[in-house]
Amino acid sequence: MTARKFIALGLLLLTAACASTPENGPSASVSDPLEPMNRAIFAFNEAADKTVISPAVAVYKTVVPKPPRDGISNAMRNLREPWVFINDILQLKFKRAGKTLSRFVINSTIGIAGLFKVSDRMGIEYHSEDFGQTLATWGFGDGPYIVLPFLGPSNLRDTTGFATYVFYDPTAMALDKKGKFWDLSLARTAVDAWDLRVQYDDVLKELYLEDDPYVFARTVYWQNRRYEIYDGDPPPLEGEDDFFDDLEDELEEEDPQ
Repeated sequence: MTARKFIALGLLLLTAACASTPENGPSASVSDPLEPMNRAIFAFNEAADKTVISPAVAVYKTVVPKPPRDGISNAMRNLREPWVFINDILQLKFKRAGKTLSRFVINSTIGIAGLFKVSDRMGIEYHSEDFGQTLATWGFGDGPYIVLPFLGPSNLRDTTGFATYVFYDPTAMALDKKGKFWDLSLARTAVDAWDLRVQYDDVLKELYLEDDPYVFARTVYWQNRRYEIYDGDPPPLEGEDDFFDDLEDELEEEDPQ
């Protein structure tokens, strides 16, 4: 199997433990009434990524060694932990909230402000929660699919969740001493977005090789969000097993090894 097809299949299989959904919960398919506009924004994002962002990422990865890059990723993850904790509580996941608090305390102290993921070595498994997931557990549907400039795939519910994070970032609130909350929140958001872009550099390069990267990105985003909403263990959609069996057979026929 070619590397490209392997990654494509891997992305789908990894993120697509899709779920049948409760009434008013996450939808069973992508609603994309804004597709013409979304495709235009996607094309803009792709062009900006290929001409500006990807070359900048390449320079960054060349100039900055991997250990410091990993330290930045770890620190950014640690700064998200208070928000994860709040959403654990809002979803009444108190056991997970306890793990989140433990991770944050351990990594902020022993891990030197989160530069080192000491909690991982202690067996405290990481998980992520955000306000979009919280809204989903409260019964809010996905809403229309949206492609955001520079930020990429989203939907109405998750865009609302992201905006809530920006405006009510607990880390920025805690660090705000001189009325600089907005500056702190935007700075954290920008660094976080950059770090995620660096982490997904190879994946995005593979995405752009797809026949229709827009549809592929939309499908992977939708499936991944459903997977996260159900904490990695959703019930399968009707016919999902057959779909992936057929997909795997097709890929094996193209490159039997």
